[in-house]
Amino acid sequence: MHAPDFIFDIAVARCAGEFLSSDLAIDSFAGKYAQALTELYEEVDVPSIQEPAEQILLFLSEIEAGEGAVELISDFVHFRLYFDGVGRPRKMKPLFGALDDGVKTKTWSPDGVVKAFRVFTFGLRSKTAPPAPAGWQIEDDTHLPRFGPIIQKKLSVLDIL
Repeated sequence: MHAPDFIFDIAVARCAGEFLSSDLAIDSFAGKYAQALTELYEEVDVPSIQEPAEQILLFLSEIEAGEGAVELISDFVHFRLYFDGVGRPRKMKPLFGALDDGVKTKTWSPDGVVKAFRVFTFGLRSKTAPPAPAGWQIEDDTHLPRFGPIIQKKLSVLDIL
């Protein structure tokens, strides 16, 4: 079973966001998410996480997001978790299984997450895409029973030695 595209997108965005909020190298966070996705789903290699995360960071630099970069990433994570697209809320309680269960066919791509992030950012600026509610943090969200604990795991310098 493959990772759902929104889970992959969240992993890439979280890799970029955690990098911005830390003193550790981006490959540490890419490794964290690649390993976690591989344990839950089909294999995901580190470059599949790291390269789009770096492209997102480059885009944030191009638009001069500055201090708002982490908030933009958090808004994107919220959007990917709660929406299938603009104006299309995601069904948060599937009839069978859990929201973060694997899917039969691979629907994610490293280029796809970068494009989705860019589209979301422009949608947020034009007010067609919703921001995350004030105070929302994915670490506190309960909709991802399998993937949530991975997000909550903090990396330290000791983890990368």
